[in-house]
Amino acid sequence: MRQLKKWWQLLIAVVLSVSLTGCSTDDWFAEQIDPPESLVELEDDFPSSSVARQVARPVGQTETVTLERVIDGDTLKVEFENGATESIRLLLIDTPETSHPTLPVQPFGEDAKSFVERWLPEGDAITLEYDVGRYDRYQRTLAYVWYDDAMLNEELLRRGLARVAYVYAPNTQHIDAFRAVEREARQDLLGIWSLEDYVTGNGFSSEATEPAQSGRDADECNIKGNINREGTKIYHVPNGASYERTIPEEMFCSEKEAIEAGFRRAAR
Repeated sequence: MRQLKKWWQLLIAVVLSVSLTGCSTDDWFAEQIDPPESLVELEDDFPSSSVARQVARPVGQTETVTLERVIDGDTLKVEFENGATESIRLLLIDTPETSHPTLPVQPFGEDAKSFVERWLPEGDAITLEYDVGRYDRYQRTLAYVWYDDAMLNEELLRRGLARVAYVYAPNTQHIDAFRAVEREARQDLLGIWSLEDYVTGNGFSSEATEPAQSGRDADECNIKGNINREGTKIYHVPNGASYERTIPEEMFCSEKEAIEAGFRRAAR
């Protein structure tokens, strides 16, 4: 009872102090919560490539949900209108790990998470855009996430805080746009691209510590990795017999990179 009395005394003191300053209690409590930052405000800490926005608006089915919390750069926890909560995995991208059960915190993982936390306000509405397939093998909902007329997946790529990855047909409606944005971030040596050989076809290398010297040419990473129905990983080089008709699930900058990711070269 004594603690309850002290709590009420504190609340009354707050209300009185707010009233004396001419503010409402709503104004006072609102000032205690940091507002979300715009993409322009975030530019100093998370510079982006100069490439124009590739995806202007959702093209697939959309649904409005409430952001509950940010798990890491590419995973969110949200609440649906029916009260159910689910983990949302951002489609077609991969950010470095921050809370993996067997991996240490990877370079730029905390940066990716911080960018999302500062841009997306917890408790606010965000929009999910779906592709064809709705869930991954862990039963996480797969989506492109929209807020303030911009897509989170693309903005992470634009700032070099994510790589294009986990490309599995038929969930590929924005893949060409994503690859264009990734090329620009790589050429500008932003974020994950600032470390030589840090980004691989199989994730991020913990052994990469040397600064990258120069951006790669836009056409350099042109080896297509494809997984067939039997699960065999095959890569196709330009001028190969099946290169033009192959829809890539991974792109590699060298045959060595493809082999290290577990792919073998196509027979023709």
